[in-house]
Amino acid sequence: MKRAFFTKQTGLVSLATLAVLMVTVLAASGVSADEPVKYTLNFHRGGGNAKPENTLETFLWAWNLGVIPEGDVQYTKDGVAVMSHDSKLKRIPWNLPEEMKNKPISDYDWSVIQTLDVGSYKGPEYANQRIPRMEAVFAAMSGCPDRCLYLDEKGLTEENQKEIAKLVHQYGIVNQMFFTAGNYGQIKRWHEICPDGKAMLWLGYCWTKDGKCNMDGLNKALDELRAANFAGVDHLVVHILAHMENDEPFSPSSEYLQKLNEEMKQRGVVFSVITWTEGDNPEVYRRLIKLGLTGFATDYPEVLLEAVK
Repeated sequence: MKRAFFTKQTGLVSLATLAVLMVTVLAASGVSADEPVKYTLNFHRGGGNAKPENTLETFLWAWNLGVIPEGDVQYTKDGVAVMSHDSKLKRIPWNLPEEMKNKPISDYDWSVIQTLDVGSYKGPEYANQRIPRMEAVFAAMSGCPDRCLYLDEKGLTEENQKEIAKLVHQYGIVNQMFFTAGNYGQIKRWHEICPDGKAMLWLGYCWTKDGKCNMDGLNKALDELRAANFAGVDHLVVHILAHMENDEPFSPSSEYLQKLNEEMKQRGVVFSVITWTEGDNPEVYRRLIKLGLTGFATDYPEVLLEAVK
C-alpha cells in the first residue's frame, strides 16, 4: 500500500511505509529537507464532512492519506458492536422508515442495522456504504501497523471495554487502537482492563454562551492530569474556538496553546487541537502551525491537508 506525504520542494510523492501513522511534511517556513516535522492528523467521525461517517470505506480512505480517523462505537440489541456516532438513527440513514427515525440502534438487531444505507446522504456514489461492525474495522487494521484508530467510547460499560480489550489483542492491534474518552476516569478504567493499551483523552471546555472556553474547567482538568503525571494518556486533544477577526483569534489563547504544546512535548504526550468555529478556514490551521502546533483534528479534511501542505 502506498502512503502520501507533502514537501514544499516536490509536492505530492509516494512513500512505501511509515514508522507511525502521521503525515510527514515540512514546516511552512524555514525548515530544510533534512528536518521533517511530523504532523498528527485526525479526521473527526472518520472523514469529517468530506465522506460518510464511520464507514469502513471512509476509514480506508483516511488511512490511505496517512491520517488517523476517529470512529464511534454503539451496540445493537443483540450485542454487536458497530461504528456509529449517534445512538439514534434519524440523522444519517437514507430512506429510513418514519417509525425508525427516533429509535436507537440498541432497539434493533445487527440483521437490521447492517441493511441501512449510511452513504447516500453524501451522494449517490456512496449508496452502497453500510454501518460496519467494529470487529470488521479491527480486521482491516490487523497486519497493517500504520493503520491506527481513535475509538470514541460513547458510554461503554466495563463489559464492553473488556470485549474490546480482548479483540485488540486477538487482532494484534493493541498499539494501533486508541481508546478515546472525554473523562479521565474512563481512561483509567481502560488501563485497568487493558494495561498495555493506548488511550486518547479529549477535553471539551469550549461550549459557552460567550463564545469562549471554560478556562476554569480546562485548568482544573489539566491540573488533575498533572497530579497523575498524565498516566495512561498517550494523546491529548483540546477543543478550541477560533475567531480570526479578533486580535487574539483563539480561545484558549495563542500563548496558552503554545505553553501547553511545549509541556506535552516534554511529557511525551501527542497534543492536538480541534476548533469548533471556522474549521473550514485554512488561516486557522496556518496560524496554529506558526504557533508550533503539529496535531490537528478536523471536520474539514481538504482544508486541513491543504494548509499543512
